Amino acid sequence: MNKTLNHAAPITLAILLGLGSAGCNTRAGRTDEVAAQTPRDTPPTGAVKPSGAGDGKGFKVSKLEYEGWRQYSANCARCHGQDALPNPVAANLLLSLGPGGPITSEQMFADIVTAGRPASGMPAYKDILTQDQIKAIYAYVKGRAEKRIPPGRPEQPA
Repeated sequence: MNKTLNHAAPITLAILLGLGSAGCNTRAGRTDEVAAQTPRDTPPTGAVKPSGAGDGKGFKVSKLEYEGWRQYSANCARCHGQDALPNPVAANLLLSLGPGGPITSEQMFADIVTAGRPASGMPAYKDILTQDQIKAIYAYVKGRAEKRIPPGRPEQPA
């Protein structure tokens, strides 16, 4: 059997890999453009650090907010961003629940989570999350939107 090696194949592959990120409009490139247009989660000037922040133990939150962080991390973060940080995949919850945002009440938030937004790609969580879990997620995200809860893992309440 006569085997011939195609020495051009590795070179072609290397060229394609090299041009893949620089020469194409990749998802990463679009993400950077969107991220540059999205307001960042920065504390306002003179913001007070939450109790326990910076002491290596995490920061203190209520039991409800801690449970909300747990549920959010497991059910929401993959689309809405870890720690509710802006993410181009889904709605920016820091803006949605923040002052002047379109979600003006806990009930409105619960209705959206329960029914989902199928046209936007958000599934309904009515058969996945309990109303208590949704309430906890709201408490956590609302605290993040109001800048009372910083990004990161909070300290588990006693």
